[in-house]
Amino acid sequence: MAFCINFRHRLFGGSSFEFFLILWGLLFGGSPDSHAFSPSFQAGFESQIHHSPVEPLYFPVLSLGMTFQSPEFESAAGSSDTEYRGDLLFRISPADLRAFAITSKNLFWGDRDRNSSTPLRFTFGRRLIGWSKLDTLWSLGMIEPLDQWDRLRPTLQGLTGVFAYTETEKFNFRLFLSGIFLPEITPNVVLENQQFVRAHPQAITSAPQTFTLLDQSLRANYYLNIPSLSSILFRPAFSFSMETKRELPISAKFVYGYMPLNYFPIALQGYTNISLNEVEVILRPRLLHHHVYNGELSYRFDDHLSAGGVAFVDQPERDTIPDTEVATPLLVSTSWSPWVEYKAASFTATLSHLWVFGGLGADAGDPTLRSDEASRFSSRMLYRNATLFQIKKHLMPGTPADPVLFFKYIHEYSIKGDWFAMDLHASIRNDLRVFAGGDILSSYRDVSPDRGAEFLADMRPLGRVRLGVTYEL
Repeated sequence: MAFCINFRHRLFGGSSFEFFLILWGLLFGGSPDSHAFSPSFQAGFESQIHHSPVEPLYFPVLSLGMTFQSPEFESAAGSSDTEYRGDLLFRISPADLRAFAITSKNLFWGDRDRNSSTPLRFTFGRRLIGWSKLDTLWSLGMIEPLDQWDRLRPTLQGLTGVFAYTETEKFNFRLFLSGIFLPEITPNVVLENQQFVRAHPQAITSAPQTFTLLDQSLRANYYLNIPSLSSILFRPAFSFSMETKRELPISAKFVYGYMPLNYFPIALQGYTNISLNEVEVILRPRLLHHHVYNGELSYRFDDHLSAGGVAFVDQPERDTIPDTEVATPLLVSTSWSPWVEYKAASFTATLSHLWVFGGLGADAGDPTLRSDEASRFSSRMLYRNATLFQIKKHLMPGTPADPVLFFKYIHEYSIKGDWFAMDLHASIRNDLRVFAGGDILSSYRDVSPDRGAEFLADMRPLGRVRLGVTYEL
């Protein structure tokens, strides 16, 4: 099994967001258009019941959220030249108070994109754009970071910085610049007595518990070498997009970006402690940037049917792996994904396929710790060769309850894996919604023959049932 250490949320569950909110206040001196500021609040409770051998089997989650936006945000004919939008979501589990997350998709203020009176418009803060169809369809987090606190229900988060937008008669142009990096949120793993402890059932750690050195099996103790907060937060990012107007039946889009990886690849270094008859393993996060190239082409046949494809090239910067460490070199990867989408008044269906080539080399570094058969690290390749089918159906459109069914099925051919996900949301009244759902996962192999695609294999013990309620305060 691959080696996956998800320690990131402990670093960024609260401290980075506090920093961002302080920065927001320094930049803008409080909430814009405060006379119109009217946030809405939501409180929720969810219960997840897993089957063995996952611990804990019962995982309750409490949530508190806030959303707000300028009154004319959704109006194309609004009189205001500026707009703002924001949301915050806090989640914590009573089962283990170390399992918590604070996330935000949007927290920005600036000029309206639809304000044709100003040639060049700017917005400031955290904004979810949807730079790549690949991220939207497959939740890969290649450009925009993911909220993966629940890895089986990931959501895209916005980038944080300065956004510029302009348009011509046929094209839209967007530019993003930033010196602040907020990485993806993942399930909580904490350190306790020098050992990794899973505060969240999805914090899968398949790190080896023993190493064989000189024909002797030695127990492993893990230590985390955390980089300075400034070296993680203050990192440059840039991206540019050009796309045709959406009013046209055929559309094309190109995106280039240079930015930090939204996750941290790991390098390990081991020392034999003869007196304790064990191996001390130090884990070092690798802070890397990458170049991304995204090209899309689609055609809208009518108001209901559209089809297209996306090509994505990910070029990580190469780093030097010392002979005393073990790490997986990150190579250039190429992804291809055609898709077809059908929309009706109360029904949406999407069919897509994904091929991913390259991206990973054989583990390099200390020959006494690396494995020639398989990597000691889970890869960034969630899939290698997979098909996705998903639907959204309003079961009783126009009624107060309006139950909505969400269904997704993914088959991963390279590891012969399957993922069935389903949720049903319904309103009891205007301010009270309930949902029920679950996940079934399986895989025949742990890793694909060309390396990677461990996601379904790592997550297969996490079959579950979900029940929850959300109340708007």
